[in-house]
Amino acid sequence: MPEIITPIITPFTKDNRIDKEKLKLHAENLIRKGIDKIFVNGTTGLGPSLTPEEKLENLKVVYEVTNKIIFQVGGLNIDDAIRLTKLSKDFDIVGIASYAPYYYPRMPEKHLIKYFKTLCEVSPHPVYLYNYPTATGKDIDAKIAKEIDCFAGVKDTIENIIHTLDYKRLNPNMRVYSGSDMLIVTVVSTGLDGNVAAGSNYLPEVTVAIKKMAMERKIEEALRLQFLHDEIIEASRLFGSLSSNYVLTKYFQGYDLGNPRPPIFPLDEEEERQLIKKVEGIRAKLVELKILKE
Repeated sequence: MPEIITPIITPFTKDNRIDKEKLKLHAENLIRKGIDKIFVNGTTGLGPSLTPEEKLENLKVVYEVTNKIIFQVGGLNIDDAIRLTKLSKDFDIVGIASYAPYYYPRMPEKHLIKYFKTLCEVSPHPVYLYNYPTATGKDIDAKIAKEIDCFAGVKDTIENIIHTLDYKRLNPNMRVYSGSDMLIVTVVSTGLDGNVAAGSNYLPEVTVAIKKMAMERKIEEALRLQFLHDEIIEASRLFGSLSSNYVLTKYFQGYDLGNPRPPIFPLDEEEERQLIKKVEGIRAKLVELKILKE
């Protein structure tokens, strides 16, 4: 069955520490509203800005709520990634994940393969590939994934659905998730395993409803909802989606997740006002459709 997985936001206090109470509150709300799994320390959770200790702290907090967790451990220090992978043995979770080592240009493919095979060798859980070429500068595509031959699944953050489908074609036993919020209907309709949807942080009701409608083959209704969701995603990008996620969660879910961590800076008051103005009409339509409550 297709799944909606939330790459959970990491809430920070004003002095840039993880706000554990708010993180737990947010995870509880997501699971209560039908989210299938939580992806911890992803891009939306500002994973690259977290220390290894903070990544583990996020896991511990979310684990108090659910064990339906994919624990992202990746980074440029392979010893840290290995240590976090080994420490995950104390948690009965779905799996660990990692993006490709980033920053270094022209990295030989064999080094990338060795990185992932090393994690697979030490992991007590299934290993998921987090493929995000725009962010990492490395595309661990379906052919490379087949050569690595140890992935339980993949989160493919790319708009090209053919690229994502190739994982299932060449690696039929892998669970294949799209990292694009705008492809939920497409993913369900093509038989892939679901979406890791950043927008499900602030609109879990909508992403879950899109999935349900698409599964029931109510494609016209699903697309109508998908397009409303897409408009909100596009509005968030005007002000920086990573910062906007915090504002939109407060607006749609009614609780404050604090601030992002610089260099992802919070929106100023005028930016917040403009963002809310752009999405309030869409919210009204979602209320009218009985997807959201008044």
